[in-house]
Parts: sequence; C-alpha cells; structure tokens
Amino acid sequence: MVKSQGNVPSITTARGADSPRIDSSAVSVVIPCRNEQATIGQVVRRIGEILPDAEILVVDNASTDETAREARAAGARVVVESRPGKGFALSTGFEAARDADYYVMLDGDDTYPADEVVNLLAAAAETGFDMVVGTRLASREPGAFRPGHTLGNQLFVGLVRMLFGIRTDDLFSGYRVLTRRFLAIAPLVAEGFDIEAELTISARVHGFQVVEIPVAYRARPPESSSKLHTYKDGFRILRGVMILFRDYRPLVFFGWLAAVLAVGSLWSGRAPVEDYFSTGLVRYVPRAILAATMGLSAILSLFVGVLLSSINRRAEQLAALIRKRSG
Repeated sequence: MVKSQGNVPSITTARGADSPRIDSSAVSVVIPCRNEQATIGQVVRRIGEILPDAEILVVDNASTDETAREARAAGARVVVESRPGKGFALSTGFEAARDADYYVMLDGDDTYPADEVVNLLAAAAETGFDMVVGTRLASREPGAFRPGHTLGNQLFVGLVRMLFGIRTDDLFSGYRVLTRRFLAIAPLVAEGFDIEAELTISARVHGFQVVEIPVAYRARPPESSSKLHTYKDGFRILRGVMILFRDYRPLVFFGWLAAVLAVGSLWSGRAPVEDYFSTGLVRYVPRAILAATMGLSAILSLFVGVLLSSINRRAEQLAALIRKRSG
C-alpha cells in the first residue's frame, strides 16, 4: 500500500468476511445521466449499499426517458441539467452536491463495478492525492469498447503525452475520486465528453498529484446505448485538448505558431527580395505584402505567448499558495 502523504481527512475501511464497510459520511457521489433508465436504478442501489452514508446525486442531463424517476426510486437525489453534454452535467452536479471531503464521479450506465469505489477511496485517503482514476484498458470485457474507441483513447493518450508531458493509461475514464481542494481550485469549462481529458490535464498542470488504479470494465446491457459518437465527439475532444494546450502552454503553442508564420514569411518574401537586389524593383508586390504580414504576425504571436505565459505563471503561484493554505 502507498503511505499517506499530507494531512487529509481519512476514509476508514474495514474488510469483513463478505464485503468492505466504509465510513462514507465524507463522500458525495455524482452520477451524470442521459437516458439511462435501464441501468441507473441498479447503479444507485449498489452504491448506496457500499456507501450507506454518502450523498448520491444523479444529474438528469436532458433525458427523454424515466431516468429521473428510476434514480429517485432507488434513493438518489436528482438535479436537472437541461444543456446536453457530460461536462455541463458534471459541473452542475459538483456545484449542487453537499460539502464533502471526497467526490466520486461515476457513469450511470453500469459499466463500472460499484464495488471498486472502495479501492478508489482508500487510495485517495492513503496517498493524500487529489485525484484517483479507475483505468479501464487493462481489464475490460470483450465488447466493452465500441470499434475504434480503444485506438482513439490510445491516440489521445499519446497526444496528451506529447503536448503536456502527461503519462496516463486512460484519459477518458469516467470513474474517479476528486478532493474538495481540487474542485475548489481547478476550473472546469468542458461541455461534453472532453471533460475527462480536462480533469486529467488540469490536475497535472495545476500541480495536483494523481494515482491510477486498474478497474474492471464491462459492456453495456443490450437495452442501454452509448451517447458517444466516435467521429463527431472525437473531433470535439481534439478541439478541447488543443484549447487546453493553448491555455496551459501558451508559450509553446504561440511559439510554434510564430515559427510557422516566420517560415511562411521567409518563403513568401524570397522572390520579392531576390527581385529587388537583381533589378532594383519589386514586381511581386502581393507576395511582399504577404511576407510582411506573416512576419508581423509571427512577432505578435511570440509576444502573446510570452505575455500569457507570464500570466499563467502568476496564476500557478496563486494556486500553489491556495493549496498550501488549504492543505
């Protein structure tokens, strides 16, 4: 077991003969749902058995079926988020949840085993880390992932490693434990399925420690359908990752942009310059104007990158001070 690091509230676990018992009064479980009437009742009831004193909050994300009714019947508190999108649902859920030391984020499709919450909470308490991620790729049932989703996950994992230097086994896991301190400091602005990527990137960029634990992952039941569209949401996630790259690594982002513009300026301006030195005239006026515009844009991009990098550094210093005072 990993020894605790830092002074954090404890989640006590006791492993009996049948199942673990958890002192769960310091836990709030947030479950975003859209049209999950077939599975949400089972998820809520099982979590309630494992964490009897925890708040279970289901966010009905513009459902057109009986998701809310099934969740209430199983014992959950239900709030409504009318804007479709997992990011909207989770942000609303975290805001509506009662004050807790630990927040469990769990999908309502019954693909994650509820029993694993014991290990995730124990890891959070023992390590003192601010995010525990249940990774799915190492232990999944056949058919749990739709065709292309495993490859897409791995491609995004590689992209995030290249852009941010972040090593993760599962960028899009919807099974996580987050601390109150993390949610108070790290802003969440993603609207859709890019929310998981934003959580991972925000945690690492803001200096929070993250631990990953493999969990089992099973296929959806036949009466439940995925809301993730492979290509449409894939492009949205890519756009979200690049926006995060721009926001969190502005000097690198705008530095590369400046380099591309500078190369374009040199290529465009080559002919007008050679023409001027050979004839004393500039016959390629449009290319000269383009070269000058791209050159000025390169300088401006570099300046913006330096300015935003300085602002980000100051913001990180303030965030570190807040973490120190709250930790």
